[in-house]
Amino acid sequence: MKFGHVFKECLRNEGFPPEWVDSAISYSQLKKCINKLTSELAQVGLDPATLGKLLKHVEDYNASTDQNDDQDRPFEYILSGDDTPGLTKERKPFQPKLLFYVNEATGALHSAKLDAETKRKLQMLAVEMGMTDLRVFEEPDHDSLTSLDSNPDPTSPTNDLPHTNGPRKRPGYRTVEIPLTSDTEFFTKLSTELSGLEALQEKEKQKMHAEIDDLGKQMAKLTDPDRRANKKLLSVWRQIFQLYLEEGVFFGTTETDHTAHDADKAAKRFQEFCNKIAQAGLVDKFKKKENIQALNTFIHINQELLQGLRFGEINRTAMLKILKKFDKQTALGVKAAFPKRIEYPEFSEHLAKAVCAEVTTQVLSHVPQLDDYSCPMCMDLKWRPVRLSCGHVFCIRCLIVMQTNKQHNCPLCREKTVVDANSAENLDLELADFLKKWFPDEVKAKQKYNELMAGIDQYGEVYAEKCTVM
Repeated sequence: MKFGHVFKECLRNEGFPPEWVDSAISYSQLKKCINKLTSELAQVGLDPATLGKLLKHVEDYNASTDQNDDQDRPFEYILSGDDTPGLTKERKPFQPKLLFYVNEATGALHSAKLDAETKRKLQMLAVEMGMTDLRVFEEPDHDSLTSLDSNPDPTSPTNDLPHTNGPRKRPGYRTVEIPLTSDTEFFTKLSTELSGLEALQEKEKQKMHAEIDDLGKQMAKLTDPDRRANKKLLSVWRQIFQLYLEEGVFFGTTETDHTAHDADKAAKRFQEFCNKIAQAGLVDKFKKKENIQALNTFIHINQELLQGLRFGEINRTAMLKILKKFDKQTALGVKAAFPKRIEYPEFSEHLAKAVCAEVTTQVLSHVPQLDDYSCPMCMDLKWRPVRLSCGHVFCIRCLIVMQTNKQHNCPLCREKTVVDANSAENLDLELADFLKKWFPDEVKAKQKYNELMAGIDQYGEVYAEKCTVM
């Protein structure tokens, strides 16, 4: 199936808001611009086959520069416009030019490498310029128009065709410009639509920021441990958010996966998260309407972000496809240069990253996670936490075990701080109160476990056996 049809079906069937669809790249209209451009080129004898030969010659020249070949290019296609990379606001309009260079004295083209037929056609264009609309103009004599050939760095993006900053200065040669209008229409339309997508992304970001801010305030109220009604639900919200963090919906958090996810992968991860909270029966534990509404809002924000990712990806693909089609039908070689001229609004890198950061700070942070308060020795909650003079914190039982085993140095920084620590001076009462407030069930379980282990230490393994009364 052709991409144009796939693109149209995607915009129609994937539930994008009408405003988004109206802002999408107009793939079919841009195709019409390309068709008009090929007709313009054909009228002056520059059909795709001829331009293809020119482009092949230029590619051969690019390869030959590694061998210090100083043969000049005979052909340039200049996008012009604003030269500042990544500038997306108040862009100057594109003014593309198709240029050839002709020797003023002999009328010969500025190359000896062209085949005879291509050379003949171009020479005829230059000779007959007085009888056609072709325009010859003197080379601009100022330093602001730098030459691509003078670029000392062969790896620089500006060392590829087409040129982006103006024609080269060539003493003794005149420049023949082929008058085209459809290419200007094409690039103006495409760059305008990309600006519209960027504006849409910023608008959606502000909208989601407001939604996240409201949800954050709601979560602060629903998870306030000082409210008796919330105490039983703290663990439910903690489990939900822990599952969300573990799933890494939009960004990987493991050594093998630490990059941003595309829309398909993110959607799959998000569906896994939804399945897990459903299988754990966490939603059923919410009895009050306000908790269910908060969870639905959280789900909705993630769904909006998934939609944004998908919309951004399909539009970026549309941009690359239409540039590839432009090159295929005109052989003007702009696919590599155009994306460097304009920073495409990357939904996956910008919107998703910004929104996920806000979700973490505004929503998830209201419910402390157990992993953030676990002892680095036993990997369980720091019950009766002891803060050593080096600043590292362990649960009191792990401290006792280290002292019993004559392990005098902190296992994290190796400072000799374990031997002098005691419950009277090093117990972190403020942290202990915080843990009791936010992790009441875990604190009780850890206390019960520590009492059991203390009994075993004093009376042996028999202490753990149940007493049976006959």
